[in-house]
Amino acid sequence: MDITTASAPIDTEKYTVVIIEETENRLSIPPSQLNAINSQVWRDYVVSQNGQWRVLDPHTDISKDKKWVKDSLAVSRASLPWLIFADPKKGYSGPLPDNLTELLEKIKK
Repeated sequence: MDITTASAPIDTEKYTVVIIEETENRLSIPPSQLNAINSQVWRDYVVSQNGQWRVLDPHTDISKDKKWVKDSLAVSRASLPWLIFADPKKGYSGPLPDNLTELLEKIKK
């Protein structure tokens, strides 16, 4: 399931990137994908867009988090790790790309 939408998968007023991963399964994530999750490069890009980002485990207690975090975790996912990108006009919800280059391509569209 790879969903690029004309509208954002979550309601947000800012450039938003969320990665959802099962931290207990980190040993089974390919190294290139794990490097993408942990990379400062995409985080810096999001910040340069005056955006917001989070990396979440599906079991994270988000009860005190902002609505965009709660909405992100509520998005339907077919697998993990999962990428959600949203801005006020468009977005993407789908499997996390295989590496940092592909991740940057998705969030810069």
